[in-house]
Amino acid sequence: MPTVRRRHPDVHVKALEGIVSANTFFTVAVFIGITGTITPSSSIPPNCVAGDDIARNFFLFEILSFGFYLLSSLVAQGMKLAVTLLATDDFYGDGEQKPPPSDDCEEMPAWRAAAPRERRRAVLRFARPMMLLAAGCSIMGTFFLLLSMVDAIQLKFGLVSCNIPLAVGTTFALAVLVVAGLVFYGATVAYALTHYLP
Repeated sequence: MPTVRRRHPDVHVKALEGIVSANTFFTVAVFIGITGTITPSSSIPPNCVAGDDIARNFFLFEILSFGFYLLSSLVAQGMKLAVTLLATDDFYGDGEQKPPPSDDCEEMPAWRAAAPRERRRAVLRFARPMMLLAAGCSIMGTFFLLLSMVDAIQLKFGLVSCNIPLAVGTTFALAVLVVAGLVFYGATVAYALTHYLP
């Protein structure tokens, strides 16, 4: 007889809290980048100094990154609230009957006691796409943050197209680290969505 895995809501809540915490850290970094000033290095050749288009793209990518991180955090917070509230009456359980409420406890409202299965199906119908949306927005925010950091490197050390060693090396190292992190994060999110979500 196949066994049914019980999914404790604390697991999902902690996963959503992790998304929010990471987004908060990156959002602060993006905000500091927007408000900061980058002074070009004095050793940059005149023909390799980044122009206004690079500066414009830098702020554009920072703002897009901020927007994606904010959307991801709001979606994750909303899902966290829904999971926490709906888990109060064995939402993740196997449908066992609860003991009747005692006289000193407030009786459960009729709308909550009426159709727990329908409520569960309604929320589970949106749980996976909402968590996928939150994770996808975090990935997009990180992608645009990477692009903005590449522009910041060019504003500080010169254009990458000029093959300046410091600019090329820094850009390459940053790209490798960020892409590796995104691949790992995307793989873990895909595994979690296919194995640990109902």
